[in-house]
Amino acid sequence: MRNLLTRRSDTEPATEDTARETVINPRADGDEPTTRRLLTRRRATRQPVEDRRDTKPVPVTEPVTKPDTETTVEPERQRWAHVSAMATLSLIVGVVAIMAALTGLMAAEAIVLGVIGGAIAAGGLVGASRRGVTGHSLALLGLVASLGAILLGVLAIGGELSWLDSKTDEVGRLHSWLLNQLPWLKNW
Repeated sequence: MRNLLTRRSDTEPATEDTARETVINPRADGDEPTTRRLLTRRRATRQPVEDRRDTKPVPVTEPVTKPDTETTVEPERQRWAHVSAMATLSLIVGVVAIMAALTGLMAAEAIVLGVIGGAIAAGGLVGASRRGVTGHSLALLGLVASLGAILLGVLAIGGELSWLDSKTDEVGRLHSWLLNQLPWLKNW
């Protein structure tokens, strides 16, 4: 059976010595000396249990301040986190796919880029789940942009949007509108 105060079993030899020290208690009303118990450890020898009872352990002169079961864990070193390259690439491909879908003429290419961007975003989410790697938000934004490009591309090819279809050049229309509104741009 194990004793909770001395942390030893009945079959183990005593590994702690107790001594009394007379000290002055600063919290007491007067300067009355009080005694306190000091614990010192003895160094156990590596002999079988039966032989240890016959030998006398060597006492350690410094008092024990912490229990033997307590271990100090060194704090983990702070490391730099890096962004997943796949997550960044997925955002770039998703934005390019949306821009391609908004031109109208490149709606089919926008669908293909959206599918590729979605696959890269899935890889970016997996890569960002590792320790020390960030980029969850970039991968999610890339996924949303890729899905938006696929949706806009399908709507443009189907002719569901009046302002966007695959037969009109929206970039050319925007350029001519800007030149009409700002005539000084013709010089550039």
